[in-house]
Amino acid sequence: MYNDNTILTVGKYKFIALCRVPADFLLRMYTNKGYYNAELKEYIESNIEKIILRNEGLIITPPLDFPCEKLFYANRKIAKGVLRKIASMKQEHKKPIRVYECEKCGGWHLTSMPLEEWQKASFATSD
Repeated sequence: MYNDNTILTVGKYKFIALCRVPADFLLRMYTNKGYYNAELKEYIESNIEKIILRNEGLIITPPLDFPCEKLFYANRKIAKGVLRKIASMKQEHKKPIRVYECEKCGGWHLTSMPLEEWQKASFATSD
């Protein structure tokens, strides 16, 4: 289910956290039943009172809190797309070779570390 920190991946406010999307836009979507997907519909319907209060200026936009400082992508599909673009580019320095879901922030990151090497490092630190 979506929450305030969920990043939209489509539409006018693509790559914006739901808490930063203008409340009037979400209210128009609610009124017109023009949702992008079922999860967004569920978020808006579950938070309609809060969205109305935010639209009236009675609630301020909460600060975004991401525990990870790495560049992140909202889902695996987007991260894989970026990985493919980078793979096709010419560059001298190390390129990322795979994507992974971050345990800290829930986003997806790119890494140049092979999976086998990461697994060895993870098992070594878990002892």
